This record gives sequence, C-alpha cells and structure tokens, in this order.
Amino acid sequence: MKAAVFLEKGRPLQIMDVPEPKLNPGEVLLRVKASGLCHGDIHLIFGEWENDIAVKTPVILGHEIVGEVVEGGNKFKRGDQVLVYSSIGCGRCKYCRRGDRQFCESVRVIGVHTDGGFAEYVKVPSEEYLFKVSGNYISAAPLADAGITAYNATKGIGEGDRVLVIGVGSVALLAIQLLKMKNAEVTVIGRNLVRLSKAESLGADEVLAMKKKDPPFSPVAGKKFDYVLDFVGNDQTLEDAPWLLSREGELRIIGEYGGHLQIPEQLIVLRGLRIRGILYGNMDDMVEVIKLFEAGKLKTLSVPYKLEEINEAINDLLEERIVGRAVILP
Repeated sequence: MKAAVFLEKGRPLQIMDVPEPKLNPGEVLLRVKASGLCHGDIHLIFGEWENDIAVKTPVILGHEIVGEVVEGGNKFKRGDQVLVYSSIGCGRCKYCRRGDRQFCESVRVIGVHTDGGFAEYVKVPSEEYLFKVSGNYISAAPLADAGITAYNATKGIGEGDRVLVIGVGSVALLAIQLLKMKNAEVTVIGRNLVRLSKAESLGADEVLAMKKKDPPFSPVAGKKFDYVLDFVGNDQTLEDAPWLLSREGELRIIGEYGGHLQIPEQLIVLRGLRIRGILYGNMDDMVEVIKLFEAGKLKTLSVPYKLEEINEAINDLLEERIVGRAVILP
C-alpha cells in the first residue's frame, strides 16, 4: 500500500510502498478515506515533543482518521464508515474505565506510537475505538481530534459567559461554533486576518487583530473574561492571559507551542482563578460531536490534499495559508 512515512526528524515525509497491516485477533482493518493533518503531526516531524513523546521511526503519522471497515470485529459490517478514537489505553486504570483513554499512563496513540492514517489502510486494536459516522468523509475526519478537543475545551461554558478565544487555527474555529451554540459572548483575537474574517462569519461577537508593533493584548486592554481559551500556548500568550480573567475566571490551555506559565501566587489566590489543560477529548465527546456534525450544526472547514501532496499541506499549514483543517486523501 502507499503511505507517507516519517523517517527522520526535520525531513519531508516520504511517499513509499509499504506492506498492508496484518491483523491480530480482535483488531479491525480500515481502508482510510481521509486523515486530518494536525499541528501535533508538525511538532512530531520537527522533534519539538521528543522530550515528552517517544516516537520510533519509521512510522506512519496521522491520528485523525475516518475509514471504511474492511475486516475484523463484530459490531460493524464491511463498508461501514467510522471515525477512529486514536488514544488506545490499557482498559483497566481509572482513566480508561471512565472513558478518558487519553490520560492513561500506558496510552498508545495511533499515528504516533503505531502506524496511522497517512496511508491507504490502518489497523485499530479493537472495535471499541470506532464510531460510526455518516456524511462527507473529508469533513468528518477532523472530528476525531480537532472536533473532540474543541468540544472538551468548551465544556461547562454557558449562556452569557464572556469568553476570549486566543488564536484562529482549526480547533479554535470549531470552538467558536460550539461557544455560539451555548450563547456565550465570544471575543476572538489573533494575527491572521483571513482566519479572523472566518471567525467573524462563524458568529464571533468581536474579532480583534493583534499587530506586531503593538503590545500583544492591547486590543482587549481593560476587559475581563470569565474564560480565556488559549489555542496558541506560547510564552507571550501564557504570560498575559491570566491577567485577562475576571474573578473566579478560568484559563484553559489548548495550544502546545512550548510556552511556560508563570503566574504570581497572589493573582491566583486573591482572584480565585482556575487553570485547566485540555488534551483531546474523551469517547463521550466523540459521540456528541458526531451528533452535531450529522445534524449540520458543526463545520470542520476541511481543505483536501492528496497523499502525494502531504508535504505541500505541511508547508501551507506552517505558513498559515490554510483556513480550517488540512485533510489528506490516500
């Protein structure tokens, strides 16, 4: 089968012919229909997470997978279109028992620790990690990570809550849609004017552009928010975001751009602030985003690329030329 293989840190992925996966008992074989390109894949390719995530090369990346059942399992029939929940847990710990497989100490992620979706076929350890989904497969693929991450990032936020969204990447654009479904008051701040325009079209109440010559959060100076959702997560955003919270406000960190969070203790204690990290979503979140997608309420803003164009897609993502989610078609 054809696959885009990660061979060496910092090098383009190589389009190669590799053997099709061979199934062990209990595993399911999928014909990959589409696989989203996550910025996490970029971090892996450039070795930016090598101190935290051990990736053994060669490996096929791609953890945002929609595919068609070919063989294995009993729950689904051949030809069923399914999404893959990619965080494979031990199944025994407290996190796995409650469905939060992404926090399992022994987690193995498809497309990171084992071969993933940037290929014609992929195998999944068990059918319990598969979720049937109807509709356009190119649009469905981002639900498997971007969708559930955005859903998780917006949990507990309700009508009238003042929310600042930092960043206008694909997950942030999904979160804006979810926040407006909850009737939250949404302010979006970012640098990419085209993406900011898209955020406005998706219902953001206020869209503010940060200019390089100005202090980063000058457009929201003097404002306070109940929630700040940081989809960037670099030193600059993490330094300033806590100061934008109202009393008992909550900072949710979703972006993973290597920032360090340093907050004076008195700011946290005296204002009763909360800080929460967002890692993917759980299996229940997958069920909910599929419902919203199938009801036509959630747009993933997918931008398709052929498998042979995957390095072009990576460059376009790095250069911020994509508004939405790049999706790779084998």
